[in-house]
Amino acid sequence: MTASQASTPVASVTVAVAKVSKRKINRDMTKCMLCGRCRNICPTGSIKLDTEEKGLCTNCNLCAEVCPVKAIDSYEGKIKPEEIGLHYTKMQSYLDRKIKINCVNCMECYEQCPAGAIYYEEDKLLIKKGDAGASIINCSLCSLCARSCPTNALKFELNRIKLVPDFCVLCGECVRVCPTQTMRLKDRYPEGACVMCGRCVKTCPVGALSIKTVSWEGAIDDGCIRCGTCSKVCPTFAITFDPTTMGKPVVDISKCILCEICAADCPANSIKIRCNLPERKLETHSIQINRNLCVGCDLCVDACKVSLKGDPATYLKDGLAYVDEKRCIGCGACATTCPAECIRVVKIYDKKRVAGQASDVVILP
Repeated sequence: MTASQASTPVASVTVAVAKVSKRKINRDMTKCMLCGRCRNICPTGSIKLDTEEKGLCTNCNLCAEVCPVKAIDSYEGKIKPEEIGLHYTKMQSYLDRKIKINCVNCMECYEQCPAGAIYYEEDKLLIKKGDAGASIINCSLCSLCARSCPTNALKFELNRIKLVPDFCVLCGECVRVCPTQTMRLKDRYPEGACVMCGRCVKTCPVGALSIKTVSWEGAIDDGCIRCGTCSKVCPTFAITFDPTTMGKPVVDISKCILCEICAADCPANSIKIRCNLPERKLETHSIQINRNLCVGCDLCVDACKVSLKGDPATYLKDGLAYVDEKRCIGCGACATTCPAECIRVVKIYDKKRVAGQASDVVILP
């Protein structure tokens, strides 16, 4: 070795880990008080607030902001540190709110209230309070609306959805595929997609919203029960699963758009990328076994042992597969594993908060 070779430093080799990243609006539900103030301020209507009880105050403070004579107390400065993150019905500063005697009945608060919680009775404007049973969700920037638009009226550029109104033909395809159900059609074009303006983050009174970079390397936890649901619901076919050759599903990161549908649908919570979509609730399921096709291989029983941790719902009787429907959790692992495809599982989800491309009905295999 020459002196020059000895003095030449050896370059370190860094192996890059393949991953997909996207900046999103993150909502910390331990802080969010479901007031809907972010919904009111969003310029594109990309935040959806639903209430089980209509006409009840959500304490968004819009009435106080529009009142010309300050007859409605504002909550600014009234939230105690220990109250941050509590449900709004537990916050005394809200429960004590009322329309004061200096009200001039201009009706501006009545007209502007997004919840319809202000009413007129005996010459007075009053606020109807109570637990509205609110839930909230915002556009997840999955870009499915842009991908499905046949005229390129919606585009995903610079990590935001861009609208070209002149191209829109009001076909409604963006509304159909939207998992969060924030997309809707207006008179000339759709609205409901996030443009990452950050107004919701700035206006949140309890700091529940932030702009967060979400990344995923395609990792699926060992708790995976091999049901194959993630591969079935993935809209970009980024997840594949062959139970005969794979220990668990495999993710092609180059196809993943971080729509989070797989994470929301995973019955074992083995995919941890969820930033916005809530965990979906399986309302009901049904399972059918065509025993004319069953070969008695026992693979469905083995798959169910994984799902139910050793005490399966499926079993063999006289060499054919049966299922104890009282024990079955509807994961679909048996149907995915069955080489004869004699088992069919139909999963029906609650579609109130997650729908669109994330269909409320998933059929396995």
